[in-house]
Amino acid sequence: MTQSLLITTDPEVRERWSGAFPGAPCLACAAEAQPWLDTDTIVWLHLPHDDAAARELLWSSASRLAPARIVALSDTPSDEQALALMERGAVGYCHSHAGAAMLRQVETVVSNHGLWVGPNLLQRLIASALSSDVRKPVVAGPLSTLSTREREVAMAVSRGASNKEIARELMITERTVKAHLSAIFLKLGVRDRLHLALMMRSQGT
Repeated sequence: MTQSLLITTDPEVRERWSGAFPGAPCLACAAEAQPWLDTDTIVWLHLPHDDAAARELLWSSASRLAPARIVALSDTPSDEQALALMERGAVGYCHSHAGAAMLRQVETVVSNHGLWVGPNLLQRLIASALSSDVRKPVVAGPLSTLSTREREVAMAVSRGASNKEIARELMITERTVKAHLSAIFLKLGVRDRLHLALMMRSQGT
């Protein structure tokens, strides 16, 4: 069972986060996290305002917090910082002012070994993966298990389209797009949009 814990000294961030995960531990520093650390732990690490200090904090904390997965919380999020932090081991990155529903959604994705980033960065990551000359096979379920509409949605994701763009292209609602994506992830055994795009690319679609 997934265990989430927060590391912050900011009472506002603590209060907002506790609203999403009532009763979960809130700590002041990474050194206090040891009793909770295992492969089912998600550590929500609140970053300092200074970008250099934020990167240094994650760098110095990554080994100390292993084998837990780290979600970085930023007061001033940016795609550039997200990329830098994920290179240093973070598997999630979001605004420290995110609401309870968003935080629980992040937890769901990360607990299933997915990657959580903002929509703009996700499109950049997909585009980067699609433009790479290196083809790395991604093991997943057969595309034949998808319905015609699910395959259309999957192919749109592999091109880097957002839910809104897919909905407009296929003339369906964004809610329907999300429902199709949930079914696609389950059928193919993929974790998230990036994994889906890589899988589609590896199969030549």
